[in-house]
Amino acid sequence: MNTQDFFDLEYLRLEAYRLLADGYHRPEQSLLDGLGNLKSCMEQVCTEAGKYVNSIQADIAVMVGTKNLEVDYARLFVGPFNLLAPPYGSVYLEGERRVMGVSTADVLKRYQAAGLDVATGFKDAADHIAAELEFMHFLVFKAMEAANQDDGDHIVTCLLDQQSFLEDHLGAWVPEFTGNVVDNAMTSFYQNLAQATEVFIKDDYHMISSVLTSWRSN
Repeated sequence: MNTQDFFDLEYLRLEAYRLLADGYHRPEQSLLDGLGNLKSCMEQVCTEAGKYVNSIQADIAVMVGTKNLEVDYARLFVGPFNLLAPPYGSVYLEGERRVMGVSTADVLKRYQAAGLDVATGFKDAADHIAAELEFMHFLVFKAMEAANQDDGDHIVTCLLDQQSFLEDHLGAWVPEFTGNVVDNAMTSFYQNLAQATEVFIKDDYHMISSVLTSWRSN
């Protein structure tokens, strides 16, 4: 794989992770407008996820305001009552299904090892799905930086970090999370968003493995 092909692929992955993360913040019109850009990304990087993104765009096109999404967002992800689709990795990865467990500590450790801290304005746990997707966005950005510096060893390290994070965290718990969203959401918007996220993460894991093999053979 030459450097330009690598940059083109990484840019699409960078945007996909950022835009998916935006979808799990509180719904505002500006976020919905940005999600429209997901289509062009997914058409090139993950066509299967693109099918769900097309449905998201159809949802947005007929939506009047964000009131229904706000209600559904609260029911699924916030409370105050029992969450229907907890957006925290530890709930799915810990045997006792609790927030802020060992897996959350591991996520924080990985953030810190990469030189990151959770933003002071972010009030949720470090293993919230939006935070983990944004971390993948950051790791992709670091790989692009390494490529720009023609640092092949650092590129491989960045890709291995991405692969490991998907194995141990996002890829390990998002399928169950998606099932909860699909079963409990009142809006097709969140059902399609969750399914697009799951399919993309699964496909991206295989993409990383392929890119690693290609980069190492250069």
